[in-house]
Amino acid sequence: MVIGILYYGVAGLGDRLARLIGSTPVGRPGPSQLAIGVVVSLVNAWVLALMSLNLGASSLSDGIVLGVLVWLGFMATLSGAQVAFQGRPWNAWLLTNVHDVVVQVVMAVILTLWR
Repeated sequence: MVIGILYYGVAGLGDRLARLIGSTPVGRPGPSQLAIGVVVSLVNAWVLALMSLNLGASSLSDGIVLGVLVWLGFMATLSGAQVAFQGRPWNAWLLTNVHDVVVQVVMAVILTLWR
């Protein structure tokens, strides 16, 4: 969530993303949005931890590879299909997926090294 706050909030990329997809910027998230963000982050971390443990990941490079592969195999492909079928701009996909790959790599590295 910290990466999202910095990326979308402090860096102002949330407003840019909203304009790219034809939406109005929403400003600060409300309590329910924050609660959902916490829950989905915890589920994401739990799944990454299970994958790291079951794959025997133990080094920094293992964590980086795990994060990139999870992003590529699940997030990049699914969101790419959504962009194609919903007619959204690919710049919106790029903006969102830069955030997503950073989040997955940071989480996977932390969880892999935190044994």
